[in-house]
Amino acid sequence: MESLNRWTERAGWVVSPTRGTTSKQLYFTAFMLGTTLLIAISHPELVLAPPYLVALGVLAGTTVLAVVIEWDARPPAWSVLVPVLDILSVALMRDMLRDSSIAVSLLVLLPVLWLAARARLLGVVISVVAVTALIALPALVRAPHIDSLVIVHSLLLPFIVLQMGLLTVGALSLLDGQNHRLASALQEQESLLDAAATSEKLLHNIIDSVDVGIVVVDRDGNDLLMNRAQHRIHALATPEEDHDPDEARLLVRYPGTSTPIPPPQRPVRRAVMQETFDNYVVDIGPPGRGAVAFSTSARQILDRQGARSGAVVVFSDVTTYIETVRSQERFVAAVSHELRTPLTSVIGYLELARDDLDLSKETASYLQVANRNAEQLLLIVQDLLADQVARSGTQELVLRPRRLSEIAQQAAESFALRAEEQGIALELDLEETPELPLDEQRLQQAVGNLLSNALKYTARGGTVLMRTGVRGTQVELNVIDSGMGMSDQEQTNLFTPYYRTRTARDSAIAGHGIGLSLTRQIVVGHGGQISVRSRPGEGSAFTLHFALDGTERAGGATARSEAPE
Repeated sequence: MESLNRWTERAGWVVSPTRGTTSKQLYFTAFMLGTTLLIAISHPELVLAPPYLVALGVLAGTTVLAVVIEWDARPPAWSVLVPVLDILSVALMRDMLRDSSIAVSLLVLLPVLWLAARARLLGVVISVVAVTALIALPALVRAPHIDSLVIVHSLLLPFIVLQMGLLTVGALSLLDGQNHRLASALQEQESLLDAAATSEKLLHNIIDSVDVGIVVVDRDGNDLLMNRAQHRIHALATPEEDHDPDEARLLVRYPGTSTPIPPPQRPVRRAVMQETFDNYVVDIGPPGRGAVAFSTSARQILDRQGARSGAVVVFSDVTTYIETVRSQERFVAAVSHELRTPLTSVIGYLELARDDLDLSKETASYLQVANRNAEQLLLIVQDLLADQVARSGTQELVLRPRRLSEIAQQAAESFALRAEEQGIALELDLEETPELPLDEQRLQQAVGNLLSNALKYTARGGTVLMRTGVRGTQVELNVIDSGMGMSDQEQTNLFTPYYRTRTARDSAIAGHGIGLSLTRQIVVGHGGQISVRSRPGEGSAFTLHFALDGTERAGGATARSEAPE
């Protein structure tokens, strides 16, 4: 870089009105003395001739002027003096070496180029006038006779000088334009860099001042930006024995449990995999009182062409909110528990009253409506209780060797009549699966929730397919419907408690947003996973995955194994 600057500075001397006069004159003098030395080798008498000595004297005097005078302190007009004197010295030398006049005349191009570079068009005019007066006219006067050929021969050198000068001025003008554009571009770039640096500093100050954690990653998942709050969150997620853990070793768990979230389901990894989501709650930190609950959200970053260039993930501390919600949930659980006993009694007495043969048809219809609504209310209370138990971490799983295909068959039999009444084809493709340690009752409830939703959101004439099988090292159960489907955004929040899609709300389809949340709790309690694929208007496909070895178990559920009956 320093070498480039040095050469740029030297190039600037060429076109400067004052700078570089001494160095250029010394160069020209050395060139002329070298030429003189070569001539003296064969023809010393020419060099010692008075005209040639006068030429050397003019050259020597010009060189002394170039060295002695402080050109920076002189007006710019003085810059033409030295090259004009050099033209004079070349003219005297040419006059002496008439037999080689054409070759010697070329020496005049050096000071001509100097003048054109220094004074531009004025320098070209001065060069043409000097060459014409000092070389062309004397040659014309000495000619024995004058004709058109002699005139052309005499004026050829001034014409060449004119063309060389104009070409030099044109080239320098283009160079000046490029330099001006380059200088403007550099100045604009510096302004943009300053503005970018100011904006970056402002951005850092802003994001460091907020209480939420913010992390920005590129398209490959590499961290680009992490604010102060996120550094604290990352430190909380780092195990004590590992100061530089990868994603899989960070302390990130399902909320309210000691079960680590698999790396592909963690917030940052989901964002890297081009997911957009809201309110995805995770626990971060050591299990117990040291854990903090965070609500995470992710958005994809698009560049100017609309291509994905990364993602931003936000972590919000919701521990206090979660504690408040859990207090409300305990209250709901207590109220639900207290409601279940009188509701059971009400349903029992309603059934007894309906058995009375003396009832009128009208009274019997009233009792039937009351009984149906009481049973519906009891079902809601039971779902609320089951949901509270699952999320409180006190859920107990009674594990016995069972086949997922048999559980699916039993669930399908329970919903066959309902599917027939709704005009929906319930199709089964149940491949027999290996035995796994499963809680049959709880999984019956989970599969029943999936079938209930599939029938609920599928129109008459549609189909619901339930399929089981082994895929690699996992046992899978699929429930696929041809219903209304869901958007990508709705799928990200689908397993959030009490969440209902906009389509379901707009369609006035009954529901409370508990079933899928409870289903997920049951599946995770077995160490399994649940996923969904859906498109609006094209139906949905829910899949339960269980490892064949059955060893991965959630810490939030108490497992109690029993021997086969």
